[in-house]
Amino acid sequence: MTRASIMIVLLGLLATTPATALVEPKSGTEYPDQIPIETPAGPATLVATGAGLREKTMMKVDIYTIVSYVDGAADLGADPVAAILALDAPKRLQMDLRRSFGRDKLVDTFVKTIAANFDDQTPFADDLASFLAYFDQDAQDGDVLVFDYVPQTGLTTSLNGEVKGVIQNVAFVGALWSVWFGKRPADDHLTRALVSQTAR
Repeated sequence: MTRASIMIVLLGLLATTPATALVEPKSGTEYPDQIPIETPAGPATLVATGAGLREKTMMKVDIYTIVSYVDGAADLGADPVAAILALDAPKRLQMDLRRSFGRDKLVDTFVKTIAANFDDQTPFADDLASFLAYFDQDAQDGDVLVFDYVPQTGLTTSLNGEVKGVIQNVAFVGALWSVWFGKRPADDHLTRALVSQTAR
């Protein structure tokens, strides 16, 4: 193969390869750094703020990777953790499970972490019950959970591409995001990883 032919092949590969991807460093999991979406207000682009790996502390067993996205037009300011938590604009969290575990363990994480961040759950108690009811089976290695919030549409929860339900209450959106962005998140290291791209 001539040098010119090699260059043509390389240029062709570059043309078909995404320009950038976000890689979770510990697991090597790749996520697109931007996602186009449709909203009631028109097209929007979500941009990744960071990705991280949740591990079982003592044994270093991988539990899940997670990536955070927000509206590319959002100004996260000097405190991106608080800004993402409070953001009333399109945003997404995607969890990719890396091991199987009981349904109770997943539900318990949501319940305990939300309780740690909210003394009064009255504004979203019914919605929390509806959300927990989505998880009626044990979690399986390879499951993909997606939480999509879009104003005027609400919070859509999907499991392996199947929509489990939509919750309109924005107060519950804040409660769910507090699991990773609240004052008392499930994992401080994971919170820092989920905003690792915002300083760039």
